[in-house]
Amino acid sequence: MEIYNLIDAETLMRKGFTSEVMRSPELPKKWYIPKRNGGIRTIYHPSSKVKLIQYWLINNVFSNLPIHNASYAFVKKRSIKSNALMHATAKNKYYVKVDLKDFFPSIKYSNFEHAFNTYRDLIEFPRIYDQELLQLIKTICFISDSSLPIGFPTSPIIANFVAREFDEKLTLNLNSIDSLNAIYTRYADDIIISTNRRGKSAQILNAIKSSIRKVEPNFKINNDKIHICSASGGSIIATGLKICHDFHVTLHRSMKDKIRLYLSLLSKGRLKKEDYNKLSGYIA
Repeated sequence: MEIYNLIDAETLMRKGFTSEVMRSPELPKKWYIPKRNGGIRTIYHPSSKVKLIQYWLINNVFSNLPIHNASYAFVKKRSIKSNALMHATAKNKYYVKVDLKDFFPSIKYSNFEHAFNTYRDLIEFPRIYDQELLQLIKTICFISDSSLPIGFPTSPIIANFVAREFDEKLTLNLNSIDSLNAIYTRYADDIIISTNRRGKSAQILNAIKSSIRKVEPNFKINNDKIHICSASGGSIIATGLKICHDFHVTLHRSMKDKIRLYLSLLSKGRLKKEDYNKLSGYIA
């Protein structure tokens, strides 16, 4: 296929390399990490050959995918701090915080294909490769059940791209609520909506649920992680940071402890790969 030859040439690999990887891609390694709720989170680590092709996709295709302005995770020049500052700068007092359950695994290849076709005009990449490109992405970036794996370097940007339709729909729904003037941000699976209008939490939650029903993929709200809070009742925690009553942003004590732990592990060469990006985001 033409796209295979293109990848071979641009990665300086021998001709036929990409074709061989695609015919029989090496299975990713797996790690199992216990969740706080007692479940198990599976982390996937691709082989070096697969990862080489994934980074070609990141640099040549995925970097051109249109991401919604509400998205703050895994985006250049954005971090948990800039996410929290969006709400603090607006001096909003009332917050609705929602977590999307199993964010990455709930995204399927069919959702990516739908988003790709929906936003194709916004993606700068030659159309002559489209069919080959989609087959490549399906094989290289998704696992056997067609879900998006946690741990692949391609997964964060794919997730943000697929969630664009949801971000758009939710933004429209929030704007339709009279005098709400809400700020909406999404840091991966963490949704934060803030406003200065009191008593709007039920309408905001309905807007989120309505948006989920009308778009792909089939996101689900984690009902155990719905938080409705007010700055008048004390500080607000936004993606691990504390928005104080005077609206300045600082580190929460638990976040300080976590960063110290990660830095200690990093200095000893014991920081897990999946935690490196977390540390980078924390200290950005």
